Amino acid sequence: MKEIGIIKEFDKLGRIVIPKELRERFALKNEVEIVATKDGIILKNPEYVLTKKQN
Repeated sequence: MKEIGIIKEFDKLGRIVIPKELRERFALKNEVEIVATKDGIILKNPEYVLTKKQN
């Protein structure tokens, strides 16, 4: 797999945009899991979907 390196700036609200090329390559949909490790941050497809509990 070809490596891709991209530098993105945070907007005023602390957000970044994941480029379309990366979203398509890793089949990212509407949600992404954010995992913090000692080496950095990992973005990946969630292994499960969180849902709001209905009362």
